[in-house]
Amino acid sequence: MIIGVILFYNFFNRLPEETMSPEEAIEQVQDDIIVDEPPVRIEGGKVLGIKNEKKEWLIEAEKVSIAEDRQNTLFEDIKQMIIYKNEEPNLTISADTSIANMQSKDIELNGNVVISNENGDSLKGEKVLWHSEEQRLSSNDKVELQVDDKYIVAGGISTNMEMTQIELTDRVTVTMKL
Repeated sequence: MIIGVILFYNFFNRLPEETMSPEEAIEQVQDDIIVDEPPVRIEGGKVLGIKNEKKEWLIEAEKVSIAEDRQNTLFEDIKQMIIYKNEEPNLTISADTSIANMQSKDIELNGNVVISNENGDSLKGEKVLWHSEEQRLSSNDKVELQVDDKYIVAGGISTNMEMTQIELTDRVTVTMKL
């Protein structure tokens, strides 16, 4: 009872410098509210990218840093990464880091990038870009591609997410079984 009276007294008898006007309180709250928050959910290091109300990608990482402008998110020490097609996992990705643009849903993958599909095809490189709108992967750096029984090394690539329409550039070498 005595504690209640003390709390009641302290609440209503604050010093003038401790109180703020309603306008100041609203401004402080507005500063704390994120008005244009990216359409993602963060759950224990997992970030789900949603586009047109459908899952587009999932990234689970040890460190997730959202840029001040809330447009880019940096993922470090990635545990798992998946790109979805029709709400189903389509590509499995590993990389050291990635930067996701929360507006366009494009992703830049960096360091020891390995992308695999359900058929066992894989793409390896140091820097690969995911273009969300076109549903394409690309790189202007050296890549290694394993498709069916073909091993391909090229200086650059652009491919659809199924890795069935592939455009290779710069010193392409193909090794295949005959």
